[in-house]
Amino acid sequence: MMHPSDTLRAAVIGLGPRGSGLLPTMTAVPGMRITAICDLDADLVKKGSDILKERGVEAECFQDYHEIIRRKETDLVFVITNWISHIPITIDFLRAGIPTAAEVCGASSLRECWELVRAQEESGTPFMFLENCCFGRLELAALRLAREGVLGRVEYAEGAYCHDIRYAFLNPERHRVKANIHRHGDLYPTHSIGAVSKILRVNCGNRLVSVSSMGSPANGMRSYFDRFAPDNPMRDIPFACEDVTCSLIRCAGGELIFLKHNVLLPRPYSRGFLVQGTLGIISEDKDALHIESAQEDGHRGHGEWQPLHEIRDQIDHPLWRDYAASASDPHGGMDFLELRDFVRRVRGRLPMAVDVYDAAAWMCLTPLSAQSIEMGGAPQAIPDFTDGKWAEREEVPFV
Repeated sequence: MMHPSDTLRAAVIGLGPRGSGLLPTMTAVPGMRITAICDLDADLVKKGSDILKERGVEAECFQDYHEIIRRKETDLVFVITNWISHIPITIDFLRAGIPTAAEVCGASSLRECWELVRAQEESGTPFMFLENCCFGRLELAALRLAREGVLGRVEYAEGAYCHDIRYAFLNPERHRVKANIHRHGDLYPTHSIGAVSKILRVNCGNRLVSVSSMGSPANGMRSYFDRFAPDNPMRDIPFACEDVTCSLIRCAGGELIFLKHNVLLPRPYSRGFLVQGTLGIISEDKDALHIESAQEDGHRGHGEWQPLHEIRDQIDHPLWRDYAASASDPHGGMDFLELRDFVRRVRGRLPMAVDVYDAAAWMCLTPLSAQSIEMGGAPQAIPDFTDGKWAEREEVPFV
């Protein structure tokens, strides 16, 4: 049995931009040390090793993750490979009995979502989905307000992944580029659906029932190449992914969720996070909160936004009250908090706050949104990956 003072031995699989970018934050997480890193690309392995050495960490280097499984010297693993490979790799580690945290994306098919769920259920191995936006400061503050009844009954929510990443598409070898060329629909739904799902108790007394999606034309990259890279050989490659994908999701409790995916057009970054309840609303883009007071005249139909910076200390979730964002964390604290949460739950043998049912329900929105678009926006049924357990499952708090 693991002793509380033991430092857990961690392996990191996948050392591309996300994996190597997380390494500095990982070295700051208490209770674990990185003892193995792995990537098919030897140059990326060396780069990862150098990053760790700069922080006084020596890790064994591998190009085949199966070697890490066979040597049985790993207490937990982070799978941060490309969108196509990370679910099969995660399944291999789960079946080997090694607690696994897997990075986000949208799934390629419903089948692989079911395979992930079955692998976790049959093995019983702890699994966490690394949806860092569930640990965002605003998102956790909204969760706290919802649980304390400040917003009233939450009936509607919005989420988005609006991120101008056209510059990254100049390299045709990047996996995300290939995905946008060959696939369509909401390719990256988890940042937008994750936090609002937690607020709406999805998979714990509620569930996602159906999704209807529509997509705009795909002209963004052609316009970008014409203006900034007319000689790039990718200029004439058609992109399958719509410039903007909009999805409307209905929940078992009747609530509505609106999602948007927009990465191929010029715009500032936004996750479009918004939660509307019967007593109030909180909005990321407004950076403000409105709570209806007993003194307001309900017939007047208007109220004032209260800037969040004026009340941040009053609404912060306990996780954020005790945390000062680390300069080594490019996402302002979310990454550190989620990584620390995984380590703490593995050590304490505690249930995960973001589990395999969350992963499957959120990732499946990619193939379902594509299918809905192909059928003119027709609603697509979202599977119940819990096999009916959602109605009685207890919510796992973020603590």
